[in-house]
Amino acid sequence: MDMPERKTEYRAMIRPSDELSDLLKEQLSQIAENVYKRKTDNVIYRVKTVKKQTNPRKLFAPGDGEIIDTEISLHMALGQKIAIDEKNENEVLQRMEEVTSNTKSFTLISTELGDYGEDFTIFLAFSQSDEADNLTALIKEKMELFFPSEREKRDILHFTLVYDDVDSENIEKAWKVIDKSKLVNRGLPVASLWLWKNKGGWKPYKEFPFKSS
Repeated sequence: MDMPERKTEYRAMIRPSDELSDLLKEQLSQIAENVYKRKTDNVIYRVKTVKKQTNPRKLFAPGDGEIIDTEISLHMALGQKIAIDEKNENEVLQRMEEVTSNTKSFTLISTELGDYGEDFTIFLAFSQSDEADNLTALIKEKMELFFPSEREKRDILHFTLVYDDVDSENIEKAWKVIDKSKLVNRGLPVASLWLWKNKGGWKPYKEFPFKSS
């Protein structure tokens, strides 16, 4: 009997500007070196797999308690994961074009460091804006057909600085090395969306500049 084809995952992302990226990477390097004894300026993710995710703030990785340890470049996720057969990828690309052709450039402002009141992540939060809300709603309108049944709660625009739901002590240590003064009240110009693709790891795949003047 043929096994069903595994769907490929995509995601709409905002990438940081060069100036903000440099400031964030400085802090990521401090977290990596002082908490995890590594040399990297990517975001460290440590995720414990579960059969069913009961906390919508956590990432869902199906499994039976295995630990996924990975590093991902800086990104701001908009909306849910998009899952579709890779052979139908052009449908996602076309819908991304439709989203960005109706979107104008805008700027977000970083406001604070946050953790959802939990002990598995730290992120740099940004102020909500009508432009970002409209963009997120448009992505949902175009892509909801491909959203998975397991959905994450996404109501704060942010760049993740560290995610570790395996050992909360690492989050405590990370708080001590982050310099908040270098990250808050920073502008983030947004002039395009990136589509990321998960093929053996999440990576930037294609950029879609905003076309509306």
